[in-house]
Amino acid sequence: MTFYRCLHPTSIALCVIALLCAIASCSVQAGEAPAPAPAPAPAPAPATIVPFPAGLPWHNVNRPLTSADLRGRAVLLDFFSPGCINCVHMLPVEARLAHHFGPRLAVIGIDTPKFDGSKSAAAVQAFIARHALTHPVVLDSDARLWNAYGVFAWPTLVLIGPDGKVRQSFVGEQDYGTLAAAISATLAHAPVTGNPAPLPNAAPVVAPTPLATPAGLAVSREITAISDTGHNRVILLRLGKSSTVIGTGCAGRTDGSPAATRFDAPHGLAFHDGALYVADTGNHLIRRIDLKTLATTTFAGTGARDYITTGYFKPRDAVLNSPWGLAWDGGQLYISMAGDHQIWRLDTLADIIGPWAGTGAEGLRDGPRRVARFAQPSGLAVHDHMLYVADAESSSIRAVQLPAGDSSKDSASLVTTLVGQGLFRFGLKDGAVTEALLQHNEAVAWQAGILYIADTFNNAIRALDLKTQRVSTVAHIRQPLALVATANGRLLIASGDGVQVLDVKDGTPVSVTISGLQPPAACTARSSVAADAASQQR
Repeated sequence: MTFYRCLHPTSIALCVIALLCAIASCSVQAGEAPAPAPAPAPAPAPATIVPFPAGLPWHNVNRPLTSADLRGRAVLLDFFSPGCINCVHMLPVEARLAHHFGPRLAVIGIDTPKFDGSKSAAAVQAFIARHALTHPVVLDSDARLWNAYGVFAWPTLVLIGPDGKVRQSFVGEQDYGTLAAAISATLAHAPVTGNPAPLPNAAPVVAPTPLATPAGLAVSREITAISDTGHNRVILLRLGKSSTVIGTGCAGRTDGSPAATRFDAPHGLAFHDGALYVADTGNHLIRRIDLKTLATTTFAGTGARDYITTGYFKPRDAVLNSPWGLAWDGGQLYISMAGDHQIWRLDTLADIIGPWAGTGAEGLRDGPRRVARFAQPSGLAVHDHMLYVADAESSSIRAVQLPAGDSSKDSASLVTTLVGQGLFRFGLKDGAVTEALLQHNEAVAWQAGILYIADTFNNAIRALDLKTQRVSTVAHIRQPLALVATANGRLLIASGDGVQVLDVKDGTPVSVTISGLQPPAACTARSSVAADAASQQR
C-alpha cells in the first residue's frame, strides 16, 4: 500500500509520474524525502459502491451507514488525511455543495490518515471539532476503502450516483463549479422519487467554551494576543485589565470596529509598530489591528484563493493561499503560505509581496531559498535574523538565514533542515537531531538557545537544543497548535479549547482562565467553512 502526498491540481502530473514508477518498480523521490516502499498499482475503481466494512469507527452519525442508506441520492466520498492542507481546502466546498443539493447529496468523509497520530478516535474527533464538520466521517485507518476504490492521493473524491454506480473520481483539489456540475448531471439521470429518507446524522453536542481550538499566540510587553480560531475572533489580554474581543465570532471578512469585524479561522499573530497582524487563514488575508483604535483593516490579499508561486504584487492585489504563520524582521513580514508550500515576504518599504523561499512544490529540500522545498509550512519564529519554520507535512524544523534588512543579500539566504527526515518519516523519538523524529509539528518558538516545538500529532512539546543538537520531550499536551516563549523559562501554549502556561523546568502545564471571556452568541450567518467556500468564488 502506497500513500502519495496531498495534491493541488498542478501537482497531479507529478503524482501520475510517481504512480507509473510504482507500477514499474522504479525509484520515486518525494522532494528529498524517502517515499514508501514500491507497491502494486492501485486497483481500478469499482463499478458500483463498495459496502462499508464492518467495525470501522463512524463519527457524526448514531450508527454505521450502509449502502442501503445511500440509495436514491448522489454520494460524494471524500478521501482525506488530517493535516493535509489540500484536503482542508475541500471542506468548505463540500459544505457549500451539501447546502445547495440538500438531502439529494450525501457527503461522507473517508479518513485514511497518513500520520500514526491521526488513527485514534480522539484524533478524528479533534479534527471534526477543529473544522466544525457535520457530515458523516468514517475512520479507514487500514486503508480498506482506500484500496477498494483505487485511491492513490489525498484528497480524492469519488462521486456515486443514486443507482449506486461510481460515476467519476476527482484527484486533487477541485472547485465548486466542477463538482456541482458533475453532481447535477448525475442527479439529472436519476428517477425523481422525492427526497430520500434522512441519514442518521448525529453531530456531537459540544458545550460552548470561552475559547475554541485557539491556534495563534503572540506576546508584547503589555498585551497577550490569542487567535480564538474556532470562534473566528482575536482576544487581547492587557496587563491588569480585562480582555478585549476583536470580532463578532461569525465567519466573514468585514473590517471595522471590534464589534463589527469578522475573521474566518485566524491563525498566526505578530506584533509590529503599534499594530497586531493576523493571518486570517480562512479568508486568505492578512489583517491589521491598530492597538490604539482597535480597528481592523485588510493589509494584504484579495480574499480569493489560488496557487500562485511566482511574482511580486501590491499587497492588496495579491492572491494568498491559506496564510498560516507570521513573523517580522525589520520592515519585512514573513508569511508561511501553507497552501503554496512557500514562505512569502511583504516588504513594507517597497510595498510589494510575493513568494520568497520555496518553489511551491511540496517536499523537503535544502539549499538556496529559491530552489528549496517546504511542505505545508505553519508556525514561524525569528531570532537574530534567523527564521525558524515548523514545516508540518515533512515533520521538520527548518531554518532560513534572513538578509538583516539588506535585500541585496537575499541570494545568500539558505534553507537548512535542523530536524526531520522527509514527508513519510515521522514519529516520537528523542536524541540527536540526525535520529530524532517529530509528527506534524505546527509551531515553533525560540528561547535562550532552545527551539520549543508544538509537536501536534504527537501530543507533545519538544525541545531542540541548538548547542547540543539534541531533541527532548518536555511535556505531553493534547494537540498543541501554537506556542510562544514568555519570561522566566515559561511557554504559553494553545491546545484543545484553552491556553496553558508551561514551566519548562518541571514540565507541568497550568491552565489559564481568562476572566469574563464568554463564547460568542450563535451566528445566524453561514458556518466558517461555507463562508470560506464563498470567498474562493470572489
